[in-house]
Amino acid sequence: MIYSHDIPKGGKLYFGNSAKLKREIEAVSAEVFENNDFDEIVTPYFSYHQLEALKSKDLIKLNDSLNRDLTLRGDSSIDVIRLVIKRLKSNSKKWFYIQPVFRYPSIEINQIGAEILEGDLSEAMKLNKLLMDKLSLKPTIQISNIKIIKIVKKLTNLNDEDFKKEKLESFAKIDWLKKLSYIHSKEDLEDLSIYPDEIQTELKKIQNLIQNLDFDVVIAPLFYAEFNYYNGVFYRFFINNTLLSMGGEYETNNLKAVGFSLYTDNIIENKI
Repeated sequence: MIYSHDIPKGGKLYFGNSAKLKREIEAVSAEVFENNDFDEIVTPYFSYHQLEALKSKDLIKLNDSLNRDLTLRGDSSIDVIRLVIKRLKSNSKKWFYIQPVFRYPSIEINQIGAEILEGDLSEAMKLNKLLMDKLSLKPTIQISNIKIIKIVKKLTNLNDEDFKKEKLESFAKIDWLKKLSYIHSKEDLEDLSIYPDEIQTELKKIQNLIQNLDFDVVIAPLFYAEFNYYNGVFYRFFINNTLLSMGGEYETNNLKAVGFSLYTDNIIENKI
């Protein structure tokens, strides 16, 4: 039996303090973006192109009037860049959005995000950190590089499951991999000579990024995360294992871009 007051599992309801907090978080974020020369965009709830960003199993599928496949918007980044380039044909390279995304079966995720065409990841991280400061949040900041795991898999017999389950006993069998798994701070990157050349190249990208940051970070080269489009260095802001924001480098329509999203619902829960 479905009661008249029931909402689907994964749906969001805001009232009283949570509704006020949501409005304040969005207002503060919009002001920061506008002060940093971002244009706002609101993309359609429906999309033909979400498989560029997410796996089919994560999408809520529908059909249009011609019976063509489409989905509810499951991710904003790819749609924003595609629409800016192909439909708006705008010269603006900095865009922000405040809108929900939807995942199968009935999960609603409210996000505040930014995309910077041909941008620098340090610019995105600094702006992301400024938003955390404005919202009086003091998260742990973790930096990783998705290419490092791909290279390690190529050089060893390890697979995705080894990284997902953090099978450290597998790492201990190879000296350079064991040392790689212990990297935590910028001091751990001072001597890269033990690592294979390909790994050194990717660690130097993290090294160069943190030199441009004026806040402390935790480095996690072997952190595993599944993304369809992040293809290089990426980062997470979290408090007590609650993810508040995530961003990284990606490429779409043959253009390099950087972006990040704030997870509004997680921020509200952290502040209540």
